[in-house]
Amino acid sequence: MSGRLTVKKSNIYGKGCFALTHFPARKKIALYEGEFIKGSRKIQARIRKQSETAVKIITLDDDHAIDGAVGGNETAFINHSCDPNAFIRIVPGLKVAIFARRDIQPGDEVTVDYRDPDHPEVCRCGATNCRSNRKRS
Repeated sequence: MSGRLTVKKSNIYGKGCFALTHFPARKKIALYEGEFIKGSRKIQARIRKQSETAVKIITLDDDHAIDGAVGGNETAFINHSCDPNAFIRIVPGLKVAIFARRDIQPGDEVTVDYRDPDHPEVCRCGATNCRSNRKRS
C-alpha cells in the first residue's frame, strides 16, 4: 500500500508490520488507517467482536476510534513490544500517527507498547525488559 511498509509473518504474534525503508528516530512512519467509529457502544461492540482474534481498534477518546480491520493499512498489523521501536500519537483531525522511537532499519518489525493495563502473563515480545518476565520473577 505505502511502499514503505509490508505485512509478513511475525516472530511476536501472527502477522506483523515490517519496514521496507529506513525510518529515522522521531520521524513519522505512517498514519493508522481504518474505519472511523463514533459512539462508545459501537466501539465496545467492535472490541468484543475482535477480542477472540486480534483487536485492531485504537480509541481516540470515549466516543471515537479507528478500526484498522476495516479499510486499514499495514499499520493495523503493528505488534506489541515492551521495548518498542515506535510510538503512536493522536494528531489533529482525530487521526493516529506512528513515529519511530529510534532508528528503524529495512526488515525490522515495527512495534509499539500497547500500554495494556491487563498485560498478559505470557507476552511474546521477547524484549529483555518484558513486563511478563517481571511478573514471573
